[in-house]
Amino acid sequence: MQPPQPPLFKAWAPEWLIRGALFAVLLPSYMLLGLYAGSGTAAAGYYGIEPADVQFSILVYYAGLVAFFPFDPRISSYLVSRQQLAISISLLFLLTWLASVVRELHVFLVVRFLQGVVGATVGSPCLTLIFSRLDTKRARAFGYSVFYGALLASGPFTTALITLVLDTYDFPAIFHFYILMQLPGALLLLAMLNSVRLKRRIPLYQLEWPSFVLFAATLVLLGYLAAYGQQQYWLEDPTMRLALSLSLAFGALFMLRQRGLKRPYLNLSVLGYRNFRLGLWLFFLFYLARGTTGIASAYFSSVLRFDAWHIAALQVPTLVGIALGMTIVVRFVLLEYPLRPIWLVGFGCLLAYHAWMYFLFGPGQGAEDFVLPLFVQGLGVGALMVPITVFTLSALPPTISQAGSYTAVTTRYLGFIASITLVNFFQLYWRTDSLNRLAQEVLPGTSQLSTRLQGYQQTLVSKGMALQSAQRVATRLLENSLETQSQLRYAMSYYGMMSVGLLVLLLALIILPPVHQKLVSFRQRPL
Repeated sequence: MQPPQPPLFKAWAPEWLIRGALFAVLLPSYMLLGLYAGSGTAAAGYYGIEPADVQFSILVYYAGLVAFFPFDPRISSYLVSRQQLAISISLLFLLTWLASVVRELHVFLVVRFLQGVVGATVGSPCLTLIFSRLDTKRARAFGYSVFYGALLASGPFTTALITLVLDTYDFPAIFHFYILMQLPGALLLLAMLNSVRLKRRIPLYQLEWPSFVLFAATLVLLGYLAAYGQQQYWLEDPTMRLALSLSLAFGALFMLRQRGLKRPYLNLSVLGYRNFRLGLWLFFLFYLARGTTGIASAYFSSVLRFDAWHIAALQVPTLVGIALGMTIVVRFVLLEYPLRPIWLVGFGCLLAYHAWMYFLFGPGQGAEDFVLPLFVQGLGVGALMVPITVFTLSALPPTISQAGSYTAVTTRYLGFIASITLVNFFQLYWRTDSLNRLAQEVLPGTSQLSTRLQGYQQTLVSKGMALQSAQRVATRLLENSLETQSQLRYAMSYYGMMSVGLLVLLLALIILPPVHQKLVSFRQRPL
């Protein structure tokens, strides 16, 4: 008879400290995804690269994370959780240091991809440990809300903190900041863990590396198209045509290989379930709707010229909305309330946010004007994540639910890159269109142009500036005014388009045929 297995955690560790340490390790691993999102210009200057390269580095990290997820069960079964976390966190620290010292773009992108791969090996054991502490259905439901709340809050939380850090320190400080965020929780968690194996050990042989390579190559190439497509005029450029062709070829080879494997890397049979497909579409559209936050951030910084403290403060209403939305909705889910009304409320909040911002966009708004719409946006985001996950999760039998989770993560990645693609495309299209229209309205020699320039010059001269200097400055002011107007028109056009799209989605949800909803026990880990 085998001796009883010791507990996962040391006897002296209280439950609240265990849960706190687990989330203290999990949250910084989310932050690596958006570490450059709130500091794109500063990152481009630090590495000597273009903003599109910074955007691509974010997608490369995400692709590494998504592509390596199906390998996690094999890694987790081979290594003890304490050992796996120690190795993974040490590698993350090493890769973060490498990211701070490399300057060559290709090396930097490789480091970012490896960060995504290692990030997957940090997040997964943490989730396993978290849900091993939650025994009842109620506790697991709140575990879902806390997990997804941290995931959704990591974006605005990272933006606020990175903005404040860069306002005081140079760019390399964000790497030190990340390590200081990760280190205390990691040391505490490792000190509390016993060397206990959660699963039966399976040797690391017959790993499906060809599928991983094909899957990762497909995701990275799709990210390349999203980041550089508009800049290279899409299929007019031979590089873009090659990237598209390779992504389709690798994707097709990946799917064909899965059909011939006894144990596929990604079980595509999950797509045969109607409710699961519907859940994936909701995930995709949800991430499209979330993709407008970058436009609002650019508006705050470049049009309204908010300082770092105001931009950071504007993340607070979003965080409060996410927390409140999660807290309320998880109670309705526990009561087995129909999910469709919850979806309508959540997407309705996102519609209200986009329509509200459409009418708020202007050059003279104050920070206080955006508190309520940002709160409504957070409320909608917080209200949607758990119900969509529960619906998608309940559509699959337990035997393939893990494959469903990998497919859902992939769908979220596809929604993310689709959002970036749309933003990049319409940003250039609408801003160019707006500049052309404004240029036609104020052609050189017209009375409108002369009136504007004279108005700027008279204001500057009245404040004591010399006439020649006033003329040069007035010209720059006019150029800045045209740029501001084009950015405002682009922001309004995109938010207007998203408002119409969300309205159509709400109508589709209303007329959707009845959907059979299974009961959910919350026994499966989150997607």
